[in-house]
Amino acid sequence: MAIEGYGVEPVPRELRVVGWRDLFAINFTFFLNPVMYVLGALAVAQGGLPLPWAVLAMVTGQALAFTVLLPVAEVGVDHGLPGQVSLRATLGFWGARLLSSPYRVVAATYWFAAQALTSAYGFQAIVQTMTGNRLPLVPVALGLAAVHAVLALLGFDVMRYVLRVLLPLSLALTGVLLSLYLSAGDPRFSLHRVLRSPDQHLTWVGFATYVTVMCGASLTLVTNVADICRYTRSRRDMRIGLFGSAVTSAIVTTFIGGYAAAATGESNPFVAVAGLTHADAVLAVVLVAVVVQSLAANVTNVYTAGLSLVNSVPLLGRFRASALVAAVSIALSGFPDFVTHAQHWIVHLGNVAAPLTGVILADYLLVRRRHVDVQALYEPRGRYRYIRGVNIAAVFATGIAVGAYYALPHAAVKVVWGIAIGGAAYVVLAAVQRVVGSRARATSKTRVRWAE
Repeated sequence: MAIEGYGVEPVPRELRVVGWRDLFAINFTFFLNPVMYVLGALAVAQGGLPLPWAVLAMVTGQALAFTVLLPVAEVGVDHGLPGQVSLRATLGFWGARLLSSPYRVVAATYWFAAQALTSAYGFQAIVQTMTGNRLPLVPVALGLAAVHAVLALLGFDVMRYVLRVLLPLSLALTGVLLSLYLSAGDPRFSLHRVLRSPDQHLTWVGFATYVTVMCGASLTLVTNVADICRYTRSRRDMRIGLFGSAVTSAIVTTFIGGYAAAATGESNPFVAVAGLTHADAVLAVVLVAVVVQSLAANVTNVYTAGLSLVNSVPLLGRFRASALVAAVSIALSGFPDFVTHAQHWIVHLGNVAAPLTGVILADYLLVRRRHVDVQALYEPRGRYRYIRGVNIAAVFATGIAVGAYYALPHAAVKVVWGIAIGGAAYVVLAAVQRVVGSRARATSKTRVRWAE
């Protein structure tokens, strides 16, 4: 292991040796986190879905998200590029640095704070059960956030090593949660009752809403999904590692979180299990689970946000950019509203992510036909200059799709419409932009000839 030295520059081919197993471990451990448990619980408690339908909704949303994220991740595998640099081809040299990079920093710091706070709620409940003392929430969240942030500063190699170690530990601790459910004397935790979910009733609105929530949440990774793939050796490894881990984690987290919600109505499974046992040894294991599973997610959040910030301000370098992101993330962990109104915040992030994903996909697959001029990505006046460094067609197409996204009801599975409208609008506007640009260049050449 060593502290990573690569920032926005491409990772050399000889260093791209990570296989699908490591990538699976990184992504699976990232998604096996407290906030994903909460989303699974919300699908039952607020969406009103019986547990099996909640699992299906969340898996559908996750599968849809990663179906469209896989092509976006190819630039990491093929060229060793971080996602934000590759987006200069779509949004323009300055468009990516001033628009998509700040968006990813905002999204990642939100996810970081939400993880720290969700963990703090569980930590608080378990310590209270063990000692009778109720710890103050915000100091606990800030303490956990500080631990998460320090490890994230070290870079990809350290992240890969840490997450590889944490994966079996996270799985074992998840097994402890499940065993507590199944062995509980409380009849509400009966497996038969929970699967039947008598207090919940399937509705299309509830199902469509949580397909959208889950898909939109994962699509916030669109600007940085290439980051964790730029050390990967092949597209095949990337596809197996990313898609397999994402879908598997959705099944596990929704089942664990939804189980607690179907039994008690509690949206945090760590809080729910605190009342199922008074054995200090078992509670200590659950306490470790709280710390470990949130740590795994937040190491990745700070790493990717740091790469986004260094794309905006290259002079910072990866380490200093990550340190700045870590400091902001820790500060935001002091605001409990990020968890108590989690669905509200996640929906707003997804309202931008889905349209932007449609634009990126249309540009990469239909307009550029998977071609990337790597050298031009680093040239302020190169082919990705567009209009003053911004691809106006991409910006307007994203804006049109965001407006449509907000206008559509959840029953329409609006995440699909956001992607489709963003892509279609971009194809049309990009064609218009090319025609206008061609005419402008022709007019300019004519004027030059007349002047001569």
